[in-house]
Amino acid sequence: MHVRNVFSLLAPLLLATWLPGCGKQDPGSALEAAASALEQGISQRQPKSVMQLLHQDFSTSHGLDRQSAHQQMLALFLRYKNIGVLVVNRQCGLDKGFYDRGHCSAQVGISGAQGLIPERAELYRVSTTWQLAGKDWKLLDMSWE
Repeated sequence: MHVRNVFSLLAPLLLATWLPGCGKQDPGSALEAAASALEQGISQRQPKSVMQLLHQDFSTSHGLDRQSAHQQMLALFLRYKNIGVLVVNRQCGLDKGFYDRGHCSAQVGISGAQGLIPERAELYRVSTTWQLAGKDWKLLDMSWE
C-alpha cells in the first residue's frame, strides 16, 4: 500500500473541517453535524467513529469502497502520529433535486508527522456527496484530484 494512496483517502474524509457547528432543526444543520463528527473521528484517530459515518455503498472515484477505505485509514493512523489539516475555499449545500443529498467541495491540505515537523504534505481538490439515511447523513461518494 502506498503512502500517497493513504493520503489521497484521508484528505477527502477530512472534508468535515469545512463545516461549522451543528443543530438538529434542518437537513443542512444535520449535514454539518455529521461532517463535524467525521472530522473529530479522524483528528482523534478513531476509525470506528469514521466508519459509522460512511454509507454502506460508500465509494470513491479512485475505486475504493468501505473496506479498502478502512484499511487505508488504519495504515495512515499507524504510520503518522500527528495529522494536520488545512481547508480553504469550501462550498457546501443541499442538493436542489434530491432532498436527501448534500454536496461539498474545497481545497484540502493534509500533512502527516511522527513528531512536530511534517514528513509529508499534499493538497487536493475534493468533492463529496452525502446521503441522508434515516435521520443520519452518511458519506456516499467522494472524488479528488
